[in-house]
Amino acid sequence: MADRNRRFAALAVTAVLVGLNLAALNYLLAGWSTARIDLTQDGMFSISPATERLLTSLDETVTIYGYFSERTHPKLAPLVPELRDLLEEYRAVSGGKIQVEIVDPGGNEEAEQEATSRFGVRSTPFRMASKYESGVVNAYFAIVVRYADQYVRYGFDDLIRIDPAPDGDVDVRLRSPEYDLTRAIKKVVYGFRSTNDLFDRIEQPARLTAIWTPDSLPGLLAGTPDAVRDAVGQLETSAAGKLVFDEIDPSKDEAVRQDVYRRYGARPLALGLFGDTEFYLYAVLQVGDRIEQLPLTGDVTSASVREAIENALRRNTPGFLKTVGVVTPDPPDIPAEIRMQMQLPPTPPPEFEEVKRFLREEYEVADVSLDDRAGVPTDVDILVVLKPVALSEKQLYGLDQYLMRGGRVVICTARYDVDFSAESLELHPVDTGLDDWLEHLGLSVGQTLVLDDRNQPLPIPEVRQTPFGLIRTWSLEPYPYLVEVRDDGFLKPEITASLDSVGIYWGSPVQVDEDSLGDSGVKVIPILQSSDRSWTSDDLSSVTEVQYVVPAEGTEPHLLAVALAGKFRSYFAGKPAPWNQPADGDEPEPDEPAPDAPSLTLEESPETRLVVIGNAQFLSDLVARTLGRVEGGFFLENLRFAQNLIDWTTLDNDMLEIRSRGAVSRRLERIDRGREVVVETANYLVPLALLGVFGMHRYWRRKHTVPLTDDTGLRGSAPRHAGKEVG
Repeated sequence: MADRNRRFAALAVTAVLVGLNLAALNYLLAGWSTARIDLTQDGMFSISPATERLLTSLDETVTIYGYFSERTHPKLAPLVPELRDLLEEYRAVSGGKIQVEIVDPGGNEEAEQEATSRFGVRSTPFRMASKYESGVVNAYFAIVVRYADQYVRYGFDDLIRIDPAPDGDVDVRLRSPEYDLTRAIKKVVYGFRSTNDLFDRIEQPARLTAIWTPDSLPGLLAGTPDAVRDAVGQLETSAAGKLVFDEIDPSKDEAVRQDVYRRYGARPLALGLFGDTEFYLYAVLQVGDRIEQLPLTGDVTSASVREAIENALRRNTPGFLKTVGVVTPDPPDIPAEIRMQMQLPPTPPPEFEEVKRFLREEYEVADVSLDDRAGVPTDVDILVVLKPVALSEKQLYGLDQYLMRGGRVVICTARYDVDFSAESLELHPVDTGLDDWLEHLGLSVGQTLVLDDRNQPLPIPEVRQTPFGLIRTWSLEPYPYLVEVRDDGFLKPEITASLDSVGIYWGSPVQVDEDSLGDSGVKVIPILQSSDRSWTSDDLSSVTEVQYVVPAEGTEPHLLAVALAGKFRSYFAGKPAPWNQPADGDEPEPDEPAPDAPSLTLEESPETRLVVIGNAQFLSDLVARTLGRVEGGFFLENLRFAQNLIDWTTLDNDMLEIRSRGAVSRRLERIDRGREVVVETANYLVPLALLGVFGMHRYWRRKHTVPLTDDTGLRGSAPRHAGKEVG
């Protein structure tokens, strides 16, 4: 009994000592917050070295707020721990420079109010249904990265990617959280200057003029004036007198009504088509001679108004954002005789306004004319040429010299112009004026159309007879001219990593002339290509037909977008500048260049990049509006592709490294029916065979096991022990 007690005491002491040692070890390792082991092949659960370099280089504290509701949609719930772990990883690697706060605004009214008024974070309604209940839940799923008075907000639409599943359900997953977080940190720390610096750079005070009628605003908009006043009050501390706020109520004076209409185009508004109450609700920001109207409709908060004011100031103040210069086609030239007779045809709407609006979320966008003798403005960081038409020699010179200065250029060129009418669709050949220039650089865009069996359906109008009369409906038919690029068509993961697909509408193939490039050192970087079931055709009469047959021969992938990187030789090397050339019929001026014209042609560029896409309609508002009847169209993905192209030319290698991580999904390959039957049969037979072998082995062992016997040879009897009986 004593030995048993001693063994029990020794075991208890050992357990206590082991527990104390584990506690001490845990305490020691708590300070080693970067200790991680990631056993995945691609390190999918570890942040990249690029992010580590950024986090360890931070000098000031950056706060990341995670707004997640405990009661949320079932498909979002598994993503919250994943984001929590990633944010904790950021905090650990930064050495305390990243502070993380996880908040559930749904359970805290004060936190909800702060999230809404301070950062403009709003809940998202989700429809929920189960066997027990159905309804709508308003859940928070957002991240805010804040540094000083600057912040970047990512909402549900920015963080989540939804893919349809084969069974009709949807697959919900995170889009690219590390890239978004790292990019936000770079933006708030390095990309933006503080609000104080923003107002310091304004030479004249900015004037915000509010034109409204507070007494007659509908109930839904009644809080807007207070939100604007609150936003102005928050900015006045940093403005140091450089923000002037005026309020005008046009309802009190007819002369004021006429004045605001003349100066700002402000007219009375009505809520709804049949609204009987007119009111004014405008906010106009004037910086110098530039005037910009701020949006005051929808869900207006002091945070959203403050953001709108700051963004407008940045767009009108140099030195804050990268500048993207956009070249678009000139409006059609109206003959003088028609203009004199006032028989003006209707002006077509702008064709590329949506892509400009999309790019303004990240950059300053400026309209650029290649006709300027001074060339492309020096503050333009990248030049995007959309749908060039009949570029003159002087316009080509401006484009060439911008590239020679080291400017980055993206050209979306269309060989055919699409004309939609009420009855038909027509394509017209386009002379871009770029052929000789591109050929000099080693590229050409074929005068053909690319057709692909992997395509987007085309909405076809149909008129049906119903008991209520004729009804016009739309049907979707496969259309090979709307090429869908995805999967193996993405040749540059750094650009296409976050994209599902890209639509190329009536595009042309891009050819690379390797002989022309020679040993120039220019690198060819393919970006997009069609599938291996694509072909080309120059027959424009078949564009109105949706019925097609894939050719038995001649199908192959065709290059649709390509980039050249390196040092380029000027097309005008050894030639006089076109600005110095006299116009046809004019006499040249003796030894006197044109005023303000560039007198020296740059003949070679530094290291730079040129991107050429054999299509422009994929970014056209008019085409997207026509194809917008198709749910899940590619236009939004096309806009993201354009933004990614600009990112690719302006971001550093660190961001490219993050963008490329996890770019390709590791999908299970589909097997043929024969192999599927073999695998399924093996899944049944192999376990049964192993179970049979195991049973036979057990049976064999029992059959050949020698039974235990005592020293007397009696089987099954208990062993006998020597001893004396106590009588």
